[in-house]
Amino acid sequence: MFFDSHENSKRLVAEAERIRQEIGSSRTDTMLRLFDYLLEHSVAGHAPKELEIYHAVFAKGGASDASQDSTVRVYIHKLRKKLDEYYTDRPGPRIVIPKGEYRLTLIAAPGAAEGEPARPIATTIGNSLRKHKALTLIVMLFAVLNIAFWALMSWAYPSQPLPPAANSFFWRPLYQDGVASRPSLIVVADYYLIGEAVDDREVTHFIRDFSINSREDLEQYLMNHPQDFGHYIDINLSYLPSSTAVALDDIVPIVKAADRKKTRPSGSIIMTHLNPDILRKSNIVYVGFLSGLGMLRDPLFQASGFSIGESFDELIDRKTGKKYLADWGMFEGDSTPINDFGYIASMPGPAGNHILIVSGTRDAAVMQMAELVSDPEQLAALSKRVKGSDSFEALYHVRSIGNMNLDSSLLIARPLQTRGIWNGGKPNQLFPDTNPQSSRLNERRIEN
Repeated sequence: MFFDSHENSKRLVAEAERIRQEIGSSRTDTMLRLFDYLLEHSVAGHAPKELEIYHAVFAKGGASDASQDSTVRVYIHKLRKKLDEYYTDRPGPRIVIPKGEYRLTLIAAPGAAEGEPARPIATTIGNSLRKHKALTLIVMLFAVLNIAFWALMSWAYPSQPLPPAANSFFWRPLYQDGVASRPSLIVVADYYLIGEAVDDREVTHFIRDFSINSREDLEQYLMNHPQDFGHYIDINLSYLPSSTAVALDDIVPIVKAADRKKTRPSGSIIMTHLNPDILRKSNIVYVGFLSGLGMLRDPLFQASGFSIGESFDELIDRKTGKKYLADWGMFEGDSTPINDFGYIASMPGPAGNHILIVSGTRDAAVMQMAELVSDPEQLAALSKRVKGSDSFEALYHVRSIGNMNLDSSLLIARPLQTRGIWNGGKPNQLFPDTNPQSSRLNERRIEN
């Protein structure tokens, strides 16, 4: 139900004032400028054309053809989404942008009796999954995994003697007096999932696209591929590899012990929540696949003697050209031993802090490396190879059957070349997920 035009204008302005802070933070915010521009013209009874918005809001001067630029459509889509999110479970009238138009309109709660909460179009995973029991089960499984992870990380380890590995050279940077005031932060690799929707409404699949690793990446993709608006949807969901929980069982006690006497205790976050400010203020212990290094990846591989091959399952020694390729997925069944590669590193952070890497190409390697860095004897052997340095990398060959590790052997241990890695220089290589041959070829779909 639409209100009459005069009453609608008054109510529209009042409602707009109520939600402006949800749209943007300041007049310099592009989304807020677009909202205010549409509001001004809507109150005046004028629906601006795309080209008018293009020039007025986005400062696109000249005679450019807006039909050849998706900026307006991208931001209109984002603004619709913000409005939908704001009105979720809020009763009463709401501001909408009608499909195919560039104006704000105030409508009554669609299809709702008076006093009944409004039910906006399903643009979030919660609404669309009500009709998909199979997908709901998948969401629950992901939720259980995430809850289990956070429960593990928040577990209050009882007072106990210092873990033996804590006295080793690998963990020494976390215990040094010079960084005693910094908390230690465990950062775990997580992987961003996209919802694939039918008719802009029903999410029917989850997609893991290796070239889209955050909400910002998705927005950039949609700006370049406006035909996928409503087809690819941010569902605010990510998943963690199963090896993470096993690895953390070895690592958490050591990290927590390092922070016993610090004013700020140790903590944990997923990689997609790590930002430059947190990175500067904490000592970082990264746990996860090489493919999930996030903002640590470029500095690490500028310092490393390795480069990544055609996938993150392949490491190439720059000095010799030798390739180390994990054969994960090449064999069927759980009875054939497979080769995996574990990687650990220690390097300075950007602000006098320190970063430890416990990683690998696949699950077996990550679990084996976590076991290794909690074993004083294996760390002592590694210390001899790197001469006790606080800046080094080491590559291990890991053999496993299924998820059971058989053994590991040290292949390469050497210093890292860390000078200038935090100066913002360009990475010295392209990575598989930043230079995909085709986005569609790099996705994995989880069917309902």
